[in-house]
Amino acid sequence: MSHAACVVAILTVSSDQTRELELELVRCIVASRAEEGCQRYVISRDQDHAGRFTAEERWASTEAFEQHLETPHFRSLAALLDRLDASVQLMKVTPLDEISDAI
Repeated sequence: MSHAACVVAILTVSSDQTRELELELVRCIVASRAEEGCQRYVISRDQDHAGRFTAEERWASTEAFEQHLETPHFRSLAALLDRLDASVQLMKVTPLDEISDAI
């Protein structure tokens, strides 16, 4: 059985592109949360830096995450990020509360 896939991303665009990205992020949130393998999908706006967002995702499995990457709504977001020349920092993470049981 595959383990959960957890991802944190920092997305940054110029301040004049904030609204365009924000609208696409909201569309992606709604569609992503409807996906079968989605356990958590939260995107937040940085209050101190216009154009910067964080995404926190948890998927039931690596396969569910990989399927998400192929969906039309994610592909649309990825195309916009590319068009806006966004900075994207992606981290595959393991929440510490998941490993605390092993300690």
